[in-house]
Amino acid sequence: MFLQAVGFLFLVALGPVLAASQGIESYENYYNEIHVDDDQAEAKTRNALQSPLQRWPGNKIYYRISEDYSEQEVANVRTAMASFGEQTCVQFEEFEGSPPGGKRYVTFKKSPNMCGTRVGYQPLSFGSHDVLLNERCLTMPAVIQHETLHLMGLFHEQSRPDRDEYVVIDYDNIPRKYWSQFMAQDRTTTFNVPYDYESVMHYSKNAFAKDPSKPTIRALINGEAVEREMGQVRGPSEGDWAKIRIMYKC
Repeated sequence: MFLQAVGFLFLVALGPVLAASQGIESYENYYNEIHVDDDQAEAKTRNALQSPLQRWPGNKIYYRISEDYSEQEVANVRTAMASFGEQTCVQFEEFEGSPPGGKRYVTFKKSPNMCGTRVGYQPLSFGSHDVLLNERCLTMPAVIQHETLHLMGLFHEQSRPDRDEYVVIDYDNIPRKYWSQFMAQDRTTTFNVPYDYESVMHYSKNAFAKDPSKPTIRALINGEAVEREMGQVRGPSEGDWAKIRIMYKC
């Protein structure tokens, strides 16, 4: 069976414990007032959608930007979107006014307190696929790119089905409510792209740590668990781009 992911991935600031980490996960929150249920929370941890029905059709995705964005916020979104056309065969084309007839499209909206989007193309939905961004997220093109990779069908690197060959998770240092974000899944594909510690979709070594001085994720190097940096908020890695190129037959 193909995975049907219909939930939102939400991103908000999580307070002093997570603020110590500068990874992408410092924006993420699966336990918020939207009440994401357990099945949806589990779905968000998977690495890449297998079903071609949940990939955007064609190689052009239309988008528009909310009128309440500042000039700099608009510029940051456009910079983030342009990178996809530079690195892959998928073009994001901005439009104003009425949407292209019959086409699903993306709308970047401003949110007072959270960032998020649905994961993958929603074949049974119509109209706008919304991306919510707060002012903090809008300052960082890499976070906008992270959200765009989610809407295109990517999940988190440390939840790949083969991740136990590359990382060790210290669940004792993670609050139980976040365990689902670290569990490996076996119903998706990695597209045979090598495991990527530098992915913008990878959590940092101290992600969700009860004690931020100790890593929650260690890398397996020659069979030995070692501490190393992983994840970043500079932008998609070559591995991230490679998955999109394969998914969209570039």
